[in-house]
Amino acid sequence: MQTIINGARINYERSGAGFPVIFLHAGIADSRMWEPQVPAFAKQFDVIRPDLRGFGKSELPPDPWSPVEDLLALIDDLGLKPVHLIGCSMGGALAIDFALEHPERLSKLVLVGSAIHGFSGRPEHAHLYAESAAARKSGDLDALKEALMYLTLDGPARPRGYVAEPLRTLFLDMNKRQLSADFEKAPPRWSEPPAATRLNEITAPTLVMIGDRDLPNVLEVADLLVESIPDARKAVINDAAHLPNLEHPEEFNRLVLDFLQAD
Repeated sequence: MQTIINGARINYERSGAGFPVIFLHAGIADSRMWEPQVPAFAKQFDVIRPDLRGFGKSELPPDPWSPVEDLLALIDDLGLKPVHLIGCSMGGALAIDFALEHPERLSKLVLVGSAIHGFSGRPEHAHLYAESAAARKSGDLDALKEALMYLTLDGPARPRGYVAEPLRTLFLDMNKRQLSADFEKAPPRWSEPPAATRLNEITAPTLVMIGDRDLPNVLEVADLLVESIPDARKAVINDAAHLPNLEHPEEFNRLVLDFLQAD
């Protein structure tokens, strides 16, 4: 399905019926990362999976744009009232910003290996990103995709190639589109002041999910979220890196569905 939001085409997938749940993908993926969740969630919910701008089949506009305004416009375009938001990594950062700017439009929040705008990782972890930084600087997209796959799909605490097919092929295909998008010409505008200084303002019940083999800075973010959001709880998925919903879909689905269905 496609709609025009703020001057550019946005692609989204929709399944099921019931209370709306919007899945926001990671910055190394697109809406396909949530396919293992669709059958289970669509039995009870209206499942909506957009491709964010520059990812999947969604267009970048010619000018700077606001991810929060895009998400609000999509919710309005679909005629939705309050929604549940589930966001992974970059999608989690967007969900946090939306929760701060439009709390009345949000019911529950699920943050999976989330980023936070305004959070700086520890310098001692910088070496983990050396390979991807060198590939980015040289313009070698194939090397960059491999480096990102090791960091996020395998995780630096596990051997390279640890996660098997078909997830590796899916990762590389999802990652291909966003690496070719020109975000310098159409940069996203995120909320100010940055969310890291405002987490205590989030009012929605929040589930913070993390794979125990994720990157160290992401593990730190998860702890910060649980400590700072007033109504937050944490769930850890063992033997999983940055995309635990793909590695352990049954456990992920059970934990999230239990949270969404709880009073």
